[in-house]
Formats: sequence, C-alpha cells, structure tokens
Amino acid sequence: MRKLNSILFATIVISFLACETAVREKPINEYYDVETLIDRQSKLLTELQPKVEKSIEVDGKKEKDTLEFDSLGWKNELEVFKLADINKPTLFDAYKATEEKTSNGKIWRYTTEKPSLGVEFLYVYFDNDSTVTKLEARYHENNALYVSERNFEINFKKSQDYSVLDSYKIYGRQKMAMKDEVTFSIESEVVD
Repeated sequence: MRKLNSILFATIVISFLACETAVREKPINEYYDVETLIDRQSKLLTELQPKVEKSIEVDGKKEKDTLEFDSLGWKNELEVFKLADINKPTLFDAYKATEEKTSNGKIWRYTTEKPSLGVEFLYVYFDNDSTVTKLEARYHENNALYVSERNFEINFKKSQDYSVLDSYKIYGRQKMAMKDEVTFSIESEVVD
C-alpha cells in the first residue's frame, strides 16, 4: 500500500509539473541576451590580452591611441554595449522579432514602434554555423536635459568554435538644453 501511495504521489507531481509547464508564458530569453555576450567577451579578452587601436572624433576633432586593458578595463570599455540589451522582463513582448536567412547565415531583427523604450532596434548576425558575427543597435534617450542617439556596431571574428570581438564602433549625437549639438564617433579595432 505504501508503495502504491508513493507511485500515486509521483504521478500527481509529474502531472502537475507538466500542466504548469504547458501554461507558462514564453521565456524572456527568446530575445538575444546581449548582456551575457558582452560579459563573456570581457572575460575572453582579459585572457587573450590584445591591444586596441582606438580612434575618437568629437565635432571634427580626432584622437588616436593604442591601449591595453585589464579585466576592469575591458568591463568598463564594453559596458556601454549593454544599453542594447532588450532581454529584460519589463520589455517582454515589446519588440517584434523576425529572422532573415542570408547566404552567409541569418539575421535576427528586433524592432519596436515605441522609441521611448530606449533601444529602437537590435540586429544580431550569425554565420551558417550559428556563430555570432555582428551586432547592430540604436539607443535613443530623450528627457528634459538632453536628447541622445547612440548607434552601436560590434564585429566578431571566429576563433575555433566561438566568436571573439574584432572591432566595435559607437557613433551618434547629443543635444543638451541650451547648448549646441555634439556629434561623436568612437572606433576601436582589436589587434594582437
């Protein structure tokens, strides 16, 4: 009898879990997880210790330098790209997701009709092996103090079975209240 009760209890638990799984909403991770990608790249680049050739242009004035980063440096350098992360519970179902097949792989496009969300679009490019090759996004912020638009582009190269950061670019504009608009561009290339 005791064995029969255990089997009955196990059957009820399994049935309950199966029903619960069937009625849950879609998982949020259907949006591409930019934050995890950036964190992994930061750790990988810390291990690889490459140099970065960086060019900065603000309103036509240019600077160029070669830099090296430690773990904190890479974390700080790549943190801005996390603005493109739409994989947040508050953004669930706010973006339309589409997939386009290309001769080189596929592109996942996430777009919204609500510019107030911050991220206007996120495009994730994959090769034929489903390895990430590129990310593009636009982040827009508008408040009483300023209007800002930042465009992000991150390119990856394949190294064995994973992607490693190859180059990245941020460009856009910012207009503060009662000040002239400022345009900027930051281009960086990872070199050995």
